[in-house]
This record gives sequence, structure tokens and C-alpha cells, in this order.
Amino acid sequence: MAHFRKTASVLLLVALAGCAPQTPYERYTSGEVMRNYPYRAGASGAQTQRAITDCQVSAAQRVPQQLLVQTTPTYVTPTQTQCNRYGTQTICNTTGGQIMGGQTYTSDANAGLRARVYAQCMADKGFRAVDLPACPVGTPLTATFTAPTLAPLARSSCYIVTPDGRTMIGNRGA
Repeated sequence: MAHFRKTASVLLLVALAGCAPQTPYERYTSGEVMRNYPYRAGASGAQTQRAITDCQVSAAQRVPQQLLVQTTPTYVTPTQTQCNRYGTQTICNTTGGQIMGGQTYTSDANAGLRARVYAQCMADKGFRAVDLPACPVGTPLTATFTAPTLAPLARSSCYIVTPDGRTMIGNRGA
């Protein structure tokens, strides 16, 4: 019995590990595109982070959360009774009658507007949201990747994530 519990525990951990979100490095090595990266040629990492924080705070102050609590519709499944006779006995089985739905959930009615205010703020600071492809694994770190500021975008622009989680943007072959 102890062996069964140990095996079941290991299988459960393996199953749960499959549900864990990927790290930035794992997303990079799988070739995933980096979506909506705030990009401004000549911006340093510190300037980018400062702009992101300023715009997040500004958007949160200008468009506060408006939480809506809602409930999904409820319904009762149809009941059905089926009876069978076995000699002098009648055995009936009723199915259905379960109450379905009725789940309560919360949503933020202002989330979309807040996202637009954030995007406007970033645009006012000269940033634009870009999608960057992952550089092929093993791309050498050239000068554009190690520069303290972002180089102008080019067709060869891509991103690299190091195993320790640092993200760098540059141009292949430059």
C-alpha cells in the first residue's frame, strides 16, 4: 500500500508540473514570440522600467477597478425514471434532476479601458508595443545585444533570454 501511495504521489507531482507556467527562458528556447514588448530605440532598461511603472500607476489611478460579481444561469437537468420488473418486484431508477450552473465569478469592467490608457501613456513616452521573434538558440551576443540602450528595430531584430532570466534584444549578424 505504501508503494502505491508513493507512486501515486510521484504521478501527481509530474501531472502538476505540466501545468506550471513556463519560465521566460523556456518560452525563448521553444521559439515563442515575445508579444507587446515596449520598445523605443535608444531607451535603456532602467528608462523602460520607469516608463512601465509610471504608466501602470497612471492608468490605475485614472481608471480604477470596477469589479462586477456575476453568476452563470442555473438549470436543472430533466429527470427520467426507468422501471424494470423482475418477477414480482419492480425496481425503478431515476436519473437527472441535478442543478447545473450557478457559478459566481468576478470581472473588471474597466480592464480594457485601463489597458488603452496604459498604451496611450507608453506611446506618449515614445514607446510602442512590438512583437519580437526569438533568436535562434545559440545566436552569438553581438554588440547590439550587449549595448546599454536599445538599437533601432530591423528585420533581423530578435530577443535572447539567458538561463538566468536576463532578456536582451538586438539584431542578428550586427
